Amino acid sequence: MADTGSAHRRVIDVLWRGEDPFAGFPRSLYIHDPSGWNSNHEYLGQEVAKIRPDINVEVGVWKGGSTLTLARHLQATKTDGVVIAVDTWLGSSEHWVDATRSTDLSPSYGYPQLYYKFLNNVIVAGLQDYVVPLSLDSANAAIVVAKLDLRPSLVHIDAAHDYEGVIADLTRWWAVLRPGGVMICDDYDITLKVWGTVGMAVNDFLARNRHTDFAAIPYKCRFTKPA
Repeated sequence: MADTGSAHRRVIDVLWRGEDPFAGFPRSLYIHDPSGWNSNHEYLGQEVAKIRPDINVEVGVWKGGSTLTLARHLQATKTDGVVIAVDTWLGSSEHWVDATRSTDLSPSYGYPQLYYKFLNNVIVAGLQDYVVPLSLDSANAAIVVAKLDLRPSLVHIDAAHDYEGVIADLTRWWAVLRPGGVMICDDYDITLKVWGTVGMAVNDFLARNRHTDFAAIPYKCRFTKPA
């Protein structure tokens, strides 16, 4: 369990005024479903072990697969850290446009229930002392994190897939990322054959912003903000 003086406790106190969103959650009402894609990518664990980040942010959480991976590595490395999980839990455009994917939203009376599935997945994994949800869109979450001085050392971008949306996420979270911090981008394919709009956005962003230590393997890339 996380120490009461931990990064987790600080984030709970600052973001949620001391009220842990996991406290008293009725887990028996929701199924355990941690399914995802590319959630256990090696970059996530490597960067946690390398920089031992206290504040981590994941933008685009879904059911929490990669959030749990980051949290497990924080726990395994005994890092005093926390993952701020940023999502609206309302799905993306793909889930509303594609009828075959709309059931993934687990709607109830016209409203997705993904957030509760996420909470349950974290609790089943026993990692609620390493995760704090922030149920906002990327733009507002970046403002909140900056104004509350919760600047991260690691940011994992896994939200929008359209060019403009990816550029916007990269720009706003790069500004919030601490100097020397690491950004990891999901759905990046150096050949641009998979999610080409994501790859083009990342490439254009990097061409305009100083960075170091770029690396990419399917299907993520990572780079560092100069100190």
